[in-house]
Amino acid sequence: MRRQILMASAAFALGFTSPAVAQDISPAGAESLQQRLTHYLPKDVVDAGLITVKAASSFYELRFNPTVLVDRAKQGAVQVEGLKPMTAYLRPQPEGTYRIEANDSFDIKGTVPGQGSFTYLIDTMKMDGIYDPEILYFTKADWSAKRIAFSSTSQQESVTASFGESVMRVTAEKTAPDTVDISSTGVMKAFAETITGGPSGRVDIGADTLDIDVSMDGARYKVFQDLVFFVLDNMHKDKLESADAARLKDLLRASLPVFDNLTETIKASNVTVGTDKGIFGADAVTYNIDMNGIAHSTRVGFGFGVEHPKPPAGILPAEFAEALPEKANFKAAVTNLDLAGAVTYLIDHADFTKPEPLTEEQNKEIGRIILPNGAMTVEFEDVSAISPIYDLQVSGKMTVYPDQQDRRSADITITMRDFDKTITYLQRNAGKVPQFGQASFGLLMMKGLARKGGDNAQIWDLTVGEDGKVLINGQPLPFQQ
Repeated sequence: MRRQILMASAAFALGFTSPAVAQDISPAGAESLQQRLTHYLPKDVVDAGLITVKAASSFYELRFNPTVLVDRAKQGAVQVEGLKPMTAYLRPQPEGTYRIEANDSFDIKGTVPGQGSFTYLIDTMKMDGIYDPEILYFTKADWSAKRIAFSSTSQQESVTASFGESVMRVTAEKTAPDTVDISSTGVMKAFAETITGGPSGRVDIGADTLDIDVSMDGARYKVFQDLVFFVLDNMHKDKLESADAARLKDLLRASLPVFDNLTETIKASNVTVGTDKGIFGADAVTYNIDMNGIAHSTRVGFGFGVEHPKPPAGILPAEFAEALPEKANFKAAVTNLDLAGAVTYLIDHADFTKPEPLTEEQNKEIGRIILPNGAMTVEFEDVSAISPIYDLQVSGKMTVYPDQQDRRSADITITMRDFDKTITYLQRNAGKVPQFGQASFGLLMMKGLARKGGDNAQIWDLTVGEDGKVLINGQPLPFQQ
């Protein structure tokens, strides 16, 4: 869904390169819109009617005919059935924006000779949004579809996937003369996917809903527009002239940090994965990423969470079932990446008039700049697991040196609650699982090194130096003294 709206936005970005003004609907206005929308397209594609605009009584009718692209492609490379023109209606607004409405559907079947076939189906797709030519994006847009389906077959495997009712909303708000905040939220229901063939045989994946939440704050939209049109204006050239190369460097420098913050969260509810071992499931599975732009201290975060995982009946021995977490999270971040320094080095040293702007050594230097002093730091923000017999949380950071594999350090805090429940569980099942007896003995030894925390928690502050020495709550291990 998000991709469809972004594709529509990109198409209009090629046309509306300056703010619109309130206007009467006229054939001259339609011709002007069509010229702007087709400005960067090949003449034969324009003449064939890929994009056309006509004036109606209170709106402009925009038609996009994809069959033109298929006919222009190499004969026999792909055979497609069901393609038809798509239509949108543009209504100029008093403030200089356009209201864009669309109500369409897709039912496409295609074959690639000797390779396989594919189908795309979108039933009753609707969009209603306000497009702002100044920011080249929608200030708001609502998108919905009754059903989305896809299939692909090849000699190796086949894939089918579908969604039920889906909705998405995007908004954009200008927060400064050159920046905009963008957000996108949506819900896709009744997801189902089947993969047949390959090493896994058959896999069925399903989810009741997918909740999507994406936001980008402080996007430098003006300089990004300039970059897009710079590329479009120069893409036909074999190489850049010196003046154009200098202009490109100015644009790249002005674009930093590109945006201030990016976050994306996808949550799947009532997930099932059917395999030849049975059906695995979970009440919810969550994935998220976040990033603070192309900065001198860039942070890239990523996370994964699961609630109430459910393995197939009988796959876990009874003595292990109680240890299955009710909730588990892993959220970490790679920090202190000097991405802005790498881009600045590129700008200062690259020669964009040459096919290879940088030498091999300069490319290596960019890699060295990204990791200051050769260090990569990973911060553990929320690594936790909770079950009826344990409550474990890990936080802290670890520093590694990719070019010096034996060099590393860590500063980690491990917190355990329900410690006595854990020991009781291990000792109760030690007769069936001998390793549990060893684990309970090890935990009891660890308890002697722990410090007390709130809620009767046992806490270990673990420090590992680059010399390999380990401190627990500030005290060296006995065999290291």
